[in-house]
Amino acid sequence: SSASKMFSAFAGVGLLIGFVLFYVLPFLPFIYFFFAVGNWIKGIFEAMVAMPLWALAHLRIDGEGIAGDAAIGGYFLIFEVFIRPILIVFGLLAAVTIFAAMVKVLNETFYLVISNLSGHDPRASELCFQNPGQTAGQTDISTAGRAELRDAYRGPVDEFFFTIVYTILVYMIGTTCFKLIDMIPNEMLRWINAEIPAFN
Repeated sequence: SSASKMFSAFAGVGLLIGFVLFYVLPFLPFIYFFFAVGNWIKGIFEAMVAMPLWALAHLRIDGEGIAGDAAIGGYFLIFEVFIRPILIVFGLLAAVTIFAAMVKVLNETFYLVISNLSGHDPRASELCFQNPGQTAGQTDISTAGRAELRDAYRGPVDEFFFTIVYTILVYMIGTTCFKLIDMIPNEMLRWINAEIPAFN
């Protein structure tokens, strides 16, 4: 009964890993893009509600420029409403490109990282963590016989927990990369010294 509970827990964690990698990660770009479009629509409604106040702001003509200091924020807001869809698309392309590049580098270096960890026993990984050019048939049972029993069991345990670490790393990479879909439109106006952030 205890062994069945333990293996059920391991199976549940494995199913969770597969769910995150197969369903959640491919869905993240759509989620961030969907909410970025929602923020753009909220910005349109903000501009519509603020239109009478923007018209009244033109009564003050003091300051630099034709519109004056009071009405210049409205022009920046209109400019932000028109340019936000283009920046959302650029943010999506940048996020997907950076995510693909980072995951490719992670896939190529992850084996080297876990093979050089502190306290890593290379004998325990001979049966599980194979080099890309090494097949499973090249390692026979005699290799496990030379190692102690606990070392022979350490390889699958290490592989299981390093798979969890790999899933967490890929999920963190995905969330940080796909935040660009929101960050690029939200931070764009700072380049022209406009202090009118849209609804977040």
